[in-house]
Amino acid sequence: MNNQVLASPIQHTYWKQLNNNSQKSFDVATISAVFDGTLQAQDIKVCLQKLLYGVEILRTHYHLDELGALWQNISSEVAVNFIELNWQHLDEIQIAEQKNNITNELKSCGSSTPWHRVVLADMGDTCWLYLELSGINTDAFSLNYLLDLLLSAGNGNLKQSLERLHEDIIQYAELAPWLADFLLDDDLLDARAFWTKDKSIAGLQQPFSLQRYMHASTIESSTRQYSFASVELGDVFDHLDSYASQHQATVAEVICASLRLSLTKYSKEASLARVFDSRGDSTLAEAIGPLSRAVPLFPDVSDSFDIAVENERDCSALAIDYSECFAKEHAHENDGFTFIFDSIDRPSGSAATIEQVAYFPEAFKLQFMLITQGNATRLQLTYDSDFIDEQALNYFLTSCKSNLVDHIQGNKISPPPSYKAMGKQVTTGNDVTVLKSFERALNIPDAAVTQVGGDMASLSDINASANRLAHYLIGTGIGKGDAIALCLTRSIEFVIAMLAVMKTGAAYIPIDVELPVQRINTMLQDAQAKAFICQGDFSIEGCQAIDYSALELGRYDITTPDITIGSDDLAYILFTSGSTGKAKGVSISHKALLNHMNWINQEFSFKPQDRFLQRTSASFDASIWEFWSPLLVGGTMVIAPSEINYEPSLFRRIVSEQHITRMQIVPSLLEVMTEDSFDGYEHNLQTIFCGGEALKMLTARRAQSVFNCEIVNLYGPSECCIDATFWRFNERLITDFVPIGYPVNNLSCRVVKENGTEAAKGESGELQIAGDSLFNGYYHQADLTDEAMHYCEASQINYYKTGDHVRVLADNNLMYLERLDDQVKLNGFRIEPDEITMLVLNAGLAEQAKCIFSASSHNLSLFIIEAKASATEIMQMLKSVLPEYMVPHQLIEVETFPYLSNGKLNKRALADWAMEHSSAGYVAPGTEIESKLVVMWQELLNISMSIGTTHDFFAIGGHSLLAMKVV
Repeated sequence: MNNQVLASPIQHTYWKQLNNNSQKSFDVATISAVFDGTLQAQDIKVCLQKLLYGVEILRTHYHLDELGALWQNISSEVAVNFIELNWQHLDEIQIAEQKNNITNELKSCGSSTPWHRVVLADMGDTCWLYLELSGINTDAFSLNYLLDLLLSAGNGNLKQSLERLHEDIIQYAELAPWLADFLLDDDLLDARAFWTKDKSIAGLQQPFSLQRYMHASTIESSTRQYSFASVELGDVFDHLDSYASQHQATVAEVICASLRLSLTKYSKEASLARVFDSRGDSTLAEAIGPLSRAVPLFPDVSDSFDIAVENERDCSALAIDYSECFAKEHAHENDGFTFIFDSIDRPSGSAATIEQVAYFPEAFKLQFMLITQGNATRLQLTYDSDFIDEQALNYFLTSCKSNLVDHIQGNKISPPPSYKAMGKQVTTGNDVTVLKSFERALNIPDAAVTQVGGDMASLSDINASANRLAHYLIGTGIGKGDAIALCLTRSIEFVIAMLAVMKTGAAYIPIDVELPVQRINTMLQDAQAKAFICQGDFSIEGCQAIDYSALELGRYDITTPDITIGSDDLAYILFTSGSTGKAKGVSISHKALLNHMNWINQEFSFKPQDRFLQRTSASFDASIWEFWSPLLVGGTMVIAPSEINYEPSLFRRIVSEQHITRMQIVPSLLEVMTEDSFDGYEHNLQTIFCGGEALKMLTARRAQSVFNCEIVNLYGPSECCIDATFWRFNERLITDFVPIGYPVNNLSCRVVKENGTEAAKGESGELQIAGDSLFNGYYHQADLTDEAMHYCEASQINYYKTGDHVRVLADNNLMYLERLDDQVKLNGFRIEPDEITMLVLNAGLAEQAKCIFSASSHNLSLFIIEAKASATEIMQMLKSVLPEYMVPHQLIEVETFPYLSNGKLNKRALADWAMEHSSAGYVAPGTEIESKLVVMWQELLNISMSIGTTHDFFAIGGHSLLAMKVV
C-alpha cells in the first residue's frame, strides 16, 4: 500500500533536472567512510531495517500525474540491500580497486522505486562503510546523519542509535507543503524579491578559462560522468579555524571567500552558489530528506581578504534567512549553477573519516564539498568530466589551497607557475643552410617540379640550371650581403632563380608581379636590392634588371659555386604591411629557415613519394615551405595556376589528377572548397595544413570528413619564419575555434599579461616568441625592430612581441583570441590599416584620416576630414601603391572623429558609421530573385543590415571566396 503526497519544490526542481540531464549520473547519492576499529555487521543491519521502517523518505518513489504534478509515493515496505565483505587479505592497491568497482557499479535507479544500498568491508584494523540512496530523497546533511547512525550502531551503540529514531520524528512528507508555502505566501514577497532574476541567471552558464576544450572521449560517446578529486586541509585546519574565530565567521565562509577569489582568476565574474538548508528551527535539526538548495550569492570580492570574509559572512546571514524563498525562473529550471559550494561538519577526533561524498543538488559543473573533520578536513571537488579534465582540475585545486594558505596567513598571494612552452630541442647537425639537404635529395628518383598544364623538370636539371644562373649572377658582382628581388610568376623558373640567388650567398626577395609598380619600386628601394630577376620587359627605377628569358645559361659552369654561407646570413627578405605608411622587410636567416624546414619535414614525415601542392603567392611566407619541402625531401612540387584559389571545380580536379598528398590552404578557402563533397574525385591527401586565419572547428571537422585526412592548424607571424606553433586537429574538440597549439622545434613561447607579468594556465596575454626561427629584424629599419622586441632580463632571452592575444589552455596549448592592435588578417592577408592612413596623410590628401577594419562587414573603410583632393583622386592614388586586397572598400568624409571619454578614438562608432554609410541610398528588393539574393547575402556575410538592390556585394564585406558561394 502506498501513500501519495505532493512533492516539495526542492524535489520538483531535482526531478526536472534529473529528467533533462539524462547523460549525467546524479540520480544516486553516496557517502563512504573509513572507521578505525571493528564494526558489527548485524547491528548495522538492524539499524538499517529500523531506519527504513521509521523514515518514510527512504521508502519514497515518484510519479508525474497527467497535469504534470510530481507526487511522492511512500511504500509500506522496501527491501534491505546490505552487503558484507572481507578484505583482510587484500593489500592497499587491491582494496582501492574493490572500492572503485563498488562505486562504479552505480546504476541509474531512476525514481520509480526507492533505492538504497549499504556495503560493509572488514579490512582488519579498519572497516569501510558505504551508503547509497536515491539522490532525490536526501541531501548532504542527511547522508552524513544516516552514516553516523549506522557507524554508531556498528560500534556497540545500537540502542542509542535506535533511540534517535523516536516516534515523534518529523517525516519529510509533512514538510513538503511547508516548503511550498515559502514560494506562494504573499507575506514573503519581499523575501522572494531578494533573489532577483539577474542573480539566478548570472550563476548558470559561466565561462571558465581552465575548462576542457576537447570531449573526454569521442564525440559519439553519450555517457558523461562526474569525477572526484580532493585536497587535504588538515595541515592548515588549526590556522583556518583560528582565523575564522577571529573574524566571527565559519570555516565554510572563510573557504568560500577564498574560493571566490581563486575562481575570478579563471572566470571573471564567477558566481559561487552556496547550499543552505531549512534546518534552522531546532525541531528540524535532525530532519532527514532533501531540505537543501543551492542559491546564488554575490558578495563583493575585495582585495582585502578580511573584508572579503566579512562580505561572505553578511551574505550568508541573508541567505540563511531567505533561502527557502529562492526559486529559479521557469525558463531556467533545467539549468544548473556552474559552481556550487556545500559542506559537511563532523566532530574532531571521530573514529570515522569520511572518504567521499557524492551528492548532486543539481547539474553543476564544479561542486566544492568541504568536509570538516579536524585534522582530517578535506576539500572535495566533484566535477563534470566533460567540463574540465583531471590535469586542469588538479592544477586548479592546488592553486586554491595555495591561495587559501596565503589568505589566512596574510601573505601576498603566491603566483602559480607561469606558462613557458618550449618546442623540442634538436640540433641541425653539420648543415648550415637548406642547400645541403637539397643536394642530398638530387639523387632521389622522380624528384621533380611540375607546372599544371605546363613543363616538368627533375631536381637534378633544376639544380644544374640554378648553378649556371648563380655563376652568371656572381659574374655580375652579386654575392654575400646583397638582396636580389624575384619578380617572377610561380614557376619552374622561379624555383631556379630562388636556388641560384641563395647559392651566391645573397638573399632573395619574392615579389608579387601583380602589385602596383610603385609599391614594388618602394620595396626594392627599401631593401636596397642590387638587382631583380624578371621575364620580359620589366623595369624598376634605380635597380638592375635581369631578364631570365634572355639569358644564355648553357655557357655557364654547372658546378655548385664555392661560396661559404653563415647561419646568420640572410636567406630571404619578405615584405609585409607596415603601420608607418610603407611595407616592412622581414629578414630571415639561413638558421631560421633551416630550423623550420627541418621541423616540418620531420614532424610530418614528409617523404620522396609525397606530392606537394604549391598554390600560395610567393610573396607570402606560407609559400616558403611549399617551395622548400619538396626540394629537401626529394618529393614532387606541383605548381598550380592561381585560378585554383577561385574555382572549386579546378581545385578538386588538380588535387585529384595530380595525386596531391600534402597541401596548405587558408581556412576561408577551405570552407568554400568543402561546401560540396569530393564525390567523383579520388584523392590521396594525407595532410591539410591551415594557417593565415583563425580556423573554425566546424570547418576543420567538415574538411576531415570530406578528405579523411589529418588537419593541422599552423600559426606564426612572418617574423618567426612561417610557423611558430602547431596543433593537430582532434574530432573531440568542442571550442568554436581550433587551438594554435604548441611551439615548433627550438622555439619557446611565453604569454605576458597587461601588467607585464607572465601568464599562467587559464590566463591570457600577448604571445611572445623566441628561438632559432626568429627574424634578424626589419631590413634597414632598426627602430621598428627595437619596438617589436622585448629583452627579458631574467632569462636573458630576446622575444618577439607578436601583438596577438592568446590564452594558455590547461595542457599548455595556446588558443588565439584576437589582435591587441589594429592589425588584421583579411582572407589570409596581413594588413596594417595605419599603413593606408599614413599613405593618405603623407601624400597631403587630407587634414586627418583613419582607416579601420570592421569585423561585422569584414572590410576596410577610410574616413577623412577636410579632403585636399576628390574621393576619386584619393582612391586612384591608393590603387596605384597598394595591392588590391588593401584598397578600402569605401571612402567616407566626416566633419569630426568620435572619441571616448578617455580621449581615445572610438573605433566602434566609426565601424557603425561605415555600416550606416553602406546602407545609404537603400532600395528594397522588388523581385523574388532579388529577395532571395538578399537573404543569401545576409547569411554569407553574417550581417543583419538591410541590403538593397544598390548595394555592392564587395563593399559590404563580400570577397572573392564568398562570391564563389553565391555562384
